Formats: sequence, structure tokens, C-alpha cells
Amino acid sequence: MYIPEKLLFLNEEDVLRLLTPADAIAAAEDVFYHIGTGEVTVGKMVMMYADSQRRNNFHSMPAILHHKGVSGVKWIDTYSAPLPGYPFSHGNLVIVSDVRTGSPIALVGATNITTMRTAGGHGVVQAKYLANPNPQVLSVFGCGAQAKAGIRGFLEGFPSLRQLRLFSRSRQPMEEVQKRLSGRLEVVVCDTPEEAAAGSSLLLMASGAQRPLLTLEQIRPGATVIGIEGFRDLDPRLGKSADKWYLGYKTPDADILSSPRLNPGMTLTMDDVFGDMTELLTGKVPGREREEEIIVSTHMGMGAHDVCCAEIVYRRALERGMGQMLRLT
Repeated sequence: MYIPEKLLFLNEEDVLRLLTPADAIAAAEDVFYHIGTGEVTVGKMVMMYADSQRRNNFHSMPAILHHKGVSGVKWIDTYSAPLPGYPFSHGNLVIVSDVRTGSPIALVGATNITTMRTAGGHGVVQAKYLANPNPQVLSVFGCGAQAKAGIRGFLEGFPSLRQLRLFSRSRQPMEEVQKRLSGRLEVVVCDTPEEAAAGSSLLLMASGAQRPLLTLEQIRPGATVIGIEGFRDLDPRLGKSADKWYLGYKTPDADILSSPRLNPGMTLTMDDVFGDMTELLTGKVPGREREEEIIVSTHMGMGAHDVCCAEIVYRRALERGMGQMLRLT
């Protein structure tokens, strides 16, 4: 029997038109929960280096979302030493297949998905379940694309926010954010990490820095710290000294522990981990139990988040008649 196969191609501009910060948050929460119920299978990430110095790499991140009837894989490059004019990461893709038939159904640009679903997606979900209710102040370390997406996501997820405290090595991006959000909340441009952390109980690490910017001494009781790069820009002592340290999902996030870059000094072990978000959302471990608890949650991300976002984009594109149909047979 001849079965014609076709898939919908959706580029980066399509993604920006079809995926909202609220979608990215909902997708992350959906993935955490359904991993916990056994309805999402997260495949092992495979990394390949493109140079002998191991500075530039490609990696694939597969997942099956059984409850949505789709599978997919994210294909991404991260180049620490790109050619002149090329960014750190670009041209990323998610391919989505129908679990029932095995046929590919969509090819979706993943660079914007990656930016939206990280700090502004699963980072918001981690804070939603771990922070004290109705935070007034958010501190953000970094002001690049990832931090800006995180700010958008946190403003979506926490309407109680009244002040944003920013620290970055470059002042201009912070001032641009300050100008853009001046009608929404007070934005304080800070000169030091200490100033950014002052008076805040909700802190987002999205700096890309190669050394810890936030230290144990800067954290006050009741604080919730969200890290998207392990402990690369976050004091690793917090993994031991905080009342609770949660991972996003233990299986992929355990790689933090074996990486000198993400676990400086290699001081942290799985014995320091209280639980992960998949366990928390399905009631297997408790979340915050006391107002004064200091809680840290780190998550490097996984392809399941991207596949879930790509599935949302695909369904919405079908409804609106967007994208380009590609025929394979």
C-alpha cells in the first residue's frame, strides 16, 4: 500500500507568531508532570564534538510524549568558538513524528523554542512550585536572550511582581529592558551581584558567566534560586547548604555532577539532591514546607520540553493555515 508522507515546515518567525510565554510555561509543566506519571519517555542526549579542542558540538535530544501521541528529537549546535559572524547556537530544529503511524509530521525551528522554554518556561515552573507566594521582587543575573525570555516568562507567571533587579556585565541591555518595562514595573539596574540580590527572595541565574555570581552569603531566608546552567554562575555551596535542592529531572540533570564546568570543585553528589520537579508535581516529594526555607532548583533542560513546544506550534499552525508543507513521498 502506498502511503504518501508529508510534514509541515515551520520556521523561526512562525514559532514567534505561534508560541507564547504562557505556552512555554504550560509545556514545561506538562512535561514534568507526565514524566512523573510515566507518560513521557526522555531519551539519552548524545553529544558529538566537531573539533579536536572540544569547543564546538552537536547534540540530539529525543523524547516520546505518549499522552500527546507524538515523538521527536531536537537537533542543536553549541559553538563556543564559532566562525566570525556566527552565533553561539543557531539553525536548531525539532522533528516531530506521529507515534501511531511512525510518520514525520513537522519540522520546526528550535532556536526560539530553546530560548522561550528554558528560563521563561521550566524556570518559571520551578519557581511556581517552590517560591513563597506572591513575590514582589525578582532578581535576574544576566541580560542576554535567555535572561530576557526569562523575564517575560516570570512576568507572565507572577503578576505580583513589582520590582525587577538586573545585573549584567553590559549596562546597555539592562537599560534597554528598563526602558521597555518602565510602564509595567520598577526596573533597577545594578552595578554588582550583591546589589541585585539585595531585598529579593526570587532569583534567576541566566548569565552565562563562567564563575559564580551569587554566593551563599548573599542569600536570605525564604529565598528561591533558579539556575539554568547548573552551578556555573551559582555558588555550589548552595547545593549543600540550602534547605532543599531540586533538579528538574534527575536522569539528565545528573550530568551536572560529573561536569567540572557545571559543578565547580566537584563537591556535589546525588545525596545532596532533595528531589526533582517530576516527583514534586506528582506528589512523590514535598515542595516548600516553611516560609524561611532556602530552596535552590537547577535544570539544564531536555528535548521533551522542545518537542512539547513544537507540538503546540504544529497544532496551532494547522488551525491557522500557516507553514510550508513538504512532501517526502
